[in-house]
Amino acid sequence: MICSFRFPLLLLLTLVLLAGCGKDDDPLKGKLRYKVQVHVTGENLTGLGAEMSYATVRNTLTDPKPGPSGRDAYATRVDTTYELGEYGAYDALEVTLALRNVTCQNAATQLGANSYLKAEIRANGLKIDEVKLDRTSARTISCSAATPYLVLVGGVGGSGGDWDD
Repeated sequence: MICSFRFPLLLLLTLVLLAGCGKDDDPLKGKLRYKVQVHVTGENLTGLGAEMSYATVRNTLTDPKPGPSGRDAYATRVDTTYELGEYGAYDALEVTLALRNVTCQNAATQLGANSYLKAEIRANGLKIDEVKLDRTSARTISCSAATPYLVLVGGVGGSGGDWDD
């Protein structure tokens, strides 16, 4: 099961226009380099097989090459920020969250009411994408009964959305 999450661009544009009266207040607009972070939080993860992984591709349009990647597992809780470094407009990032010991078929019964795993992608300190796995996520992601309970944060950068979306 794979799911992409995007902040509605129309809502963002409306908020910018109302707050700035036409003034361009987007701090990421026109930037060539972006300092990128992934911030992962989660609670009550015992026995769920909670993990986060990320993969990057540099120069997706001109000379694609694998960039930094990583994976981490969490036993009970997490509140960690991963500093991934600087990225350009043609670099891409993909983040995957998983609860490996939970399947789509039994997610609601295996996840406690307070269990969750969440990842935010940040560019220059601003949140640009977010996804959360909890007992209600099954309604928003498509999956088959036997697959692990996981979700993919939509690719950001050259192969997907823009860092300044």
